[in-house]
Formats: sequence, C-alpha cells, structure tokens
Amino acid sequence: MKKKGLIISVGRSDYDRYFPILKQLNQSKKIKTFIYLSSDHYEKKFGYSYKFVDKKFNIISNKTQISKKNKIENFTRDIFALRKKIKAIQPDFIVVLGDRYEMLIGPIISIQQQIPLFHFYGGAVTEGSADELVRHAISKMSHYHFVATNNYKKRLIQLGEEKWRIIVTGVLSLNNIKKEKFLTKKELSNFYNFNFFNPYALLTYHPTTHELQNLRSKIQLILKSIKNKKLNLVVTYPNSDHKHETIIKFIEKNLKNKKGNLLIKNCGYKRYISLVKNSEFMIGNSSSGIVESATLKVPSLNIGSRQKGKIIPKNVVSCKYNEKDILRNIEKVHNKTFKKKLKKLKNPYENNFKISNMPKIILKILKNKNLLKKKFKDF
Repeated sequence: MKKKGLIISVGRSDYDRYFPILKQLNQSKKIKTFIYLSSDHYEKKFGYSYKFVDKKFNIISNKTQISKKNKIENFTRDIFALRKKIKAIQPDFIVVLGDRYEMLIGPIISIQQQIPLFHFYGGAVTEGSADELVRHAISKMSHYHFVATNNYKKRLIQLGEEKWRIIVTGVLSLNNIKKEKFLTKKELSNFYNFNFFNPYALLTYHPTTHELQNLRSKIQLILKSIKNKKLNLVVTYPNSDHKHETIIKFIEKNLKNKKGNLLIKNCGYKRYISLVKNSEFMIGNSSSGIVESATLKVPSLNIGSRQKGKIIPKNVVSCKYNEKDILRNIEKVHNKTFKKKLKKLKNPYENNFKISNMPKIILKILKNKNLLKKKFKDF
C-alpha cells in the first residue's frame, strides 16, 4: 500500500524550491503525494501564483475567503481547512519548507494528530526578519530535517536536535537551475513588451522586521542610486510580510508605466531565473539574491539586515542604507572584472545529494519507531 504525503505550500517562493522534491515524490510508485495550496497563492496582488503550479501534481486548494486586513483570521481559517483535508486524506507524513509564519499550520496539525513532520531548510539565520523565530520554532516541532549546509546542521544540533534526524541536501532547486534552458532576452522582451536588450538591474525588496522605520525613504534611496547608473529597472513584488502594502504602493506610484521600468507581480520559476540570468546585477534583500544568484553567477547587492546571519557567497556584496555606500557597491557589482571572477564561483548552498533518492530516504525514515519520540539532546 502506498504511503501518502502532504506538502504544504503557502506562496510562490516555497513552491519554486519544492518543485524538484515534488517531482521525485510524484514519480514514486510507493508514495502518493498531495500538495496543499493556500494563503498568498490566492492573493490577486501577488499575481495568483496557484496558476503556476504544475497540474500533474495532486492539488488540494484552500480557497476560503481571504481577509485583506486580518492575517490572524486567515491563519485560523487555514488551520481548520487543513484539518478537514488531513482527515480526508489521512497522510503518513507532512512536509513544510522554510520560515513563513503561514507554514505553521503544518506543525500545529502534525503535533495534534501525531503525524511525522519533515522540514526543509531549517538551521539558517536571518537576524533582520521575524521569519528567524518561525524557522526555529518549526525546527523544534519537526521530526526530521533536510538542511542546506553543514553549518545549518550544527545549528540544529545546538537547538537540541538529534544528529540522526538531520541530513544535508543543499538547496535542491539549484539542481534544476543548472539544467534549465533559460529564456532569451528576445523571448522576455516579447512576453513583457519591454526591451530587455537594454541593461537592467533586478530589484526585489521585502519588508524587514527591524527596519520598518522610514520604509519609503529607504526604497527611494535604492531607486535613486540605480537611476544614477542610467540602467533600466525590473522590479518583482515583495512578499506578504507586515508593511508590504507600503512597498507596493510606493513602487507603483513611482515606477508604474514609466519608461525603463517594469513591475512584475508574479512571473513563475522559469521566467524569474531567466530575469536573474540576463540582469546586470540583483539588488535588494531577497534570499534569491543570496542563494540562486550564486548558481547563476550573477552579482548581487544585498542591502540592510534582512539576510544577516546567512552564509554569503562571494558574488554577493552587502551594505547598509547609506547613499555613498550603495552607490560605491553598485559600481562594484556592475564592474566587468568583478563579474569575470564569478566564473569559477562555487555556491555554498549546492550539494552532491542525489534527489532521485528522496522517496527511498523518506520511506526509510518512516520505518523508524522512534520518529515521533523526540528527545532534547544536551551537549
């Protein structure tokens, strides 16, 4: 009899990183996999990202009414909706990824119903974001961990997790990037009706928990610095963190329908990495500017503290909110010599883990009689 797995996806970013995992589990003859979609997937302002989910997967949707003002209400509704779906499916394991607070619906149900919980990409640190707290909370609620680096494994051990519950896989979606056939500048230009043959910077800027003061002036500072370089600007929308509306309103007011600027709500995985690949450099505070950019060997300017604490690849330059500092570092990442040095760059988030072994590993883990009996491992 097939084992049943339920993967929880709350938005565009986790789905992109889930994709190779989903693909392998979906091909398994011994596992039947379902993907539960909710939260940001059904938000108009984020481009209805559920439309980009591969229809080959067994999709379970939560299209309950979304409150624009009350996120706690949405979260509560989602717990009840997921509970009903789990009662119907009776999964043998649940999978969660990352650190979004919306992802906590999985651990809460897992604890209540004693269903094994697998967590991808715990152990990281992002000091500037509230996600930091959520990530570690999910790790303590999980029964098995798939982490990106050995350093992150050590951190989970510091949190009291037993070594046998942790495996280092790297960020598995990076394997897909290496095999991807990127869209050309011509294809992107035709799709977006925008001239991608002119050099452009790619900006993704999310709210940062500890940097919400003077948010508009911080974005203005970044936009002004890019304008000084006389580059076109492609902007992807922020995530749904507190104050994201401020960022959306500001970029729409200042950039929408203005020559040389393109705003994108949601573009799907292939178009996004093609946008990264064809850009002069990335700028902002997104994790893709840390993780994916290194595999694509694209320079990246990371501004502020959102990603502070993460392992930083050598294609990434970090700076504070200071006009001189930003301008100086834009010059650095836009320099041809700097870009040439990236040809032999090794991404610390890559690993030789064989993703084809994922179904076999999960089935083996499920056989462990101690899986649900967690112990705090003291030093």
